[in-house]
Amino acid sequence: EINYKATRYYYNQLKENKIAMDYLEERGFNKESIKNFGLGYAPKKPELRKYLLRTKNYSQRQLLDSGLFTLKDKVVKEKFYDRIMFPIRSTRGKVLGFTGRVLPGNDWGPKYMNSPDTPIFHKKENLFGQYESRQEIRKKDLAILCEGSTDVVSAHQYGIKNIVAPLGTGLTKEQLEKLSKTTKNILFFFDSDKAGQDALIRGFKIASELGLVPYAASPEPYKDIDELLQKETKLMRRKITNKAEAFSFILSNYLENKNLNRLEDVNRVKNFIGSLISSVSDKTLLNLYKRKSTNLTKLDLFEERAEKPYKYGRKEPSSQLHMKVADNKGYREYLQLLLLLDKIDEEFLVDKKYIVPTPLQQLYIEILKNYKEGREKLYSILHETEGITEIFEDIIFNLTAIPEKEEEIKEELKKLASRVESLYLKEQQRILSQKVAIAEEKRDTKEAEKYLKELAQINKLLQKN
Repeated sequence: EINYKATRYYYNQLKENKIAMDYLEERGFNKESIKNFGLGYAPKKPELRKYLLRTKNYSQRQLLDSGLFTLKDKVVKEKFYDRIMFPIRSTRGKVLGFTGRVLPGNDWGPKYMNSPDTPIFHKKENLFGQYESRQEIRKKDLAILCEGSTDVVSAHQYGIKNIVAPLGTGLTKEQLEKLSKTTKNILFFFDSDKAGQDALIRGFKIASELGLVPYAASPEPYKDIDELLQKETKLMRRKITNKAEAFSFILSNYLENKNLNRLEDVNRVKNFIGSLISSVSDKTLLNLYKRKSTNLTKLDLFEERAEKPYKYGRKEPSSQLHMKVADNKGYREYLQLLLLLDKIDEEFLVDKKYIVPTPLQQLYIEILKNYKEGREKLYSILHETEGITEIFEDIIFNLTAIPEKEEEIKEELKKLASRVESLYLKEQQRILSQKVAIAEEKRDTKEAEKYLKELAQINKLLQKN
């Protein structure tokens, strides 16, 4: 309630202050943007408290909890003065806090000052523009992350409305988690200076940890989005359309001043890549980034290590079931256990597309058609069905080590069903990763983006599995 009233107060003060209005006009902000974002002005003479108390008798604690006031020498004082005020809204439009930018000539405090954390506002969980941009982010299935609130307002004026910005501090995991509820595709569009590039690297690591699809672009040859929009709006749009996959973008920039004929630079590059991919938990993406590193550096920076075979958690070695991704054994063991059940419940069944080998898939399709008939009749049907008799008999009469009790069979069957699904998804990962690499080698941005989105969906399914 206090923040809402403060927004109205600051907005009215802005309309009455020529210096503040002139500053916003010089920055290119029009009246529509000022109104849509609720921009305002905190005057030099602090009178917000008087204004609020005229509307309601707020307690000292309520005023302090709003984040708009501080207590100094037992006196309640306003936090913001002589600043342009940017209201920070929740995704539902509620004013949570403010960002205040100094006007030229105001040397007090930092250039940008945010409300402190309060009972309703936490900087690390919110983004400027999250309310104003929410619909366009969902519509375009892409969130553009820039550095400052002024960039967000400028972008909206030029029709680019799927854009948000962190609140002064570095990008946080909580902020990206909030964005991920609307889209998995994140375009980092930070300033072209070192601070901007450092922010990009941090953003890539967090996005990779969360399983998002990170892209990158730079406002070069301009310093920030605001300047780029004012000088070359069409270039800004092209940069968004032709956004690069973030890992390649970051590594290419890092390699610009490196001499890979020098051992020192090779070690620096290797350490940089290691740090960059340290948060990538998905094995397929990790291997993809390693291949990209090799392609960009022309160096063999990684040693391949053989994977350990999958093992079940049973204690008795004689009854362990081993599965190798490279052959059909996992699929066969799944079908063997399934056919051992007196009655097959739906919870043990998987989608037929997960049974990849053709003969086994044909057998499984017949099982799906007839599994409700009971084991004896099912066996009879499978034995007499043309084209699958041989594979059915091979599976039944070549049983490997099998748990003795039916409850143990069911327990292992659940694990196998999950593993069979994972086998299929991992194969799709491998295929899509190859398609991404081929598309990027051809510099086909749209094709690469399409496969990256499909890859993100596969990764999401694997995380659930």
